[in-house]
Amino acid sequence: MSLESTLRELGKEIQKDPRFAALQAAAAVNDADESLQSQMQELQLLSLKYQQEAGKGDDADKSRIAELQEQYQKLYEEIMQNSNMQKYSEAASEMEGMAQYISKMIGLFFDGQDPETCEIPPETCTHDCSTCGGCH
Repeated sequence: MSLESTLRELGKEIQKDPRFAALQAAAAVNDADESLQSQMQELQLLSLKYQQEAGKGDDADKSRIAELQEQYQKLYEEIMQNSNMQKYSEAASEMEGMAQYISKMIGLFFDGQDPETCEIPPETCTHDCSTCGGCH
């Protein structure tokens, strides 16, 4: 079996996983939530307004920037309180966990570890985020 076909088999297995199905379902629910979509569009607009103002350099209106940041933060918190978005975030977090697991295993293979027996070592937090593999 070639590397290409093995990768495609991995892709098929990922897409069969219930975590993948949960993320797809949560995304569809979010897409159908008109109120949430409206809030997301408003969030993007606030971000663009912020970038435009901040891009003015020394001529930027600092009070306008602060106002836009406040509006953005408030709207972001509202979006994250939406039950559909919370379910999506949970599903995305589960998929991220899967992706990290796959990446760590591949790292072990690249280090020459035996694919049949290698195990991901337990993680210990160094409190130095540059060494982080994602403990939470």
